[in-house]
Amino acid sequence: MKHRCRTQSGFTLVEILVAASVGLVVSGLAFSFLQAGTLLLAKNVSVNMSNNELRSAIDQIQDRVQTATNIPILVNTSGTAAVSPSAGIYFERLLGESYVVTHPGGTGLTAAATSVTVTRSTDVYASPPIPVAGDVLLIDGGTATMRPRVSSVTTGAVSGGLQTVTITFVAALGTAISWDATFVKTATLIRREAFIVMPGAGRSELRRYPSFETTTNFNDATQYSVISRQVGTQTGETTPFSIVTVGLDKLVNIDFRVRTVGFENALAAKELNTFSGFMRVQCMVPSRQRPKN
Repeated sequence: MKHRCRTQSGFTLVEILVAASVGLVVSGLAFSFLQAGTLLLAKNVSVNMSNNELRSAIDQIQDRVQTATNIPILVNTSGTAAVSPSAGIYFERLLGESYVVTHPGGTGLTAAATSVTVTRSTDVYASPPIPVAGDVLLIDGGTATMRPRVSSVTTGAVSGGLQTVTITFVAALGTAISWDATFVKTATLIRREAFIVMPGAGRSELRRYPSFETTTNFNDATQYSVISRQVGTQTGETTPFSIVTVGLDKLVNIDFRVRTVGFENALAAKELNTFSGFMRVQCMVPSRQRPKN
């Protein structure tokens, strides 16, 4: 009988090493493409986030500054007056006007007066709001230093499209406002607000203080709302506000550089402070009455 021997084929060590090396190269290339794609995604999302946040912040500032009755005043993080560039601004936001002041009798409002009655229109197209605590009622004929702040209000019934509102002030007027009962005297409702870039959580926050006049602790979270947590912390980025003169107008100049927070870890040591990690916008905003020098 004849016996046949069968041999079993296989890979040599050299062939295995070559195949493993090729596999490592292919895997490395695949990982490089995956890493580049992930970084690109982080960059794109970061730019979009920064852009949306910055646009929202600018829109809010423009909306309020353009309703201001004065040229905004520059302030620092302590809320005191500052020079350009500064961390923030405060302004008198117009809430409503053309309240008709009821003559109290005699020669008008005395210095000891602690309340006043006004009439407002309830027409849908010309309806100033009902004052609330913290608002300031500026009465025609009052001195520039008079800021009667609202403590409480009592509203009357609406009749013929008109409504009376009795306003009680926090303190007495302090100065008399005289006028003849045959003349109509009006009042304007305002509130002092502010936007300030403040340090917070290891970075800078753009905050809005809706009752700036009565705020004493600027880190009390109940006194402000955060507009953006992405303001940069490098030199010049924490003082984005300045007042510039254009012709005879004084405008608020805003120079924001907003950094993303969502993908800082992905961009760290790569492109964190380059064009893909922040958005920068500069704009100039006029106040409502475009006051002149």
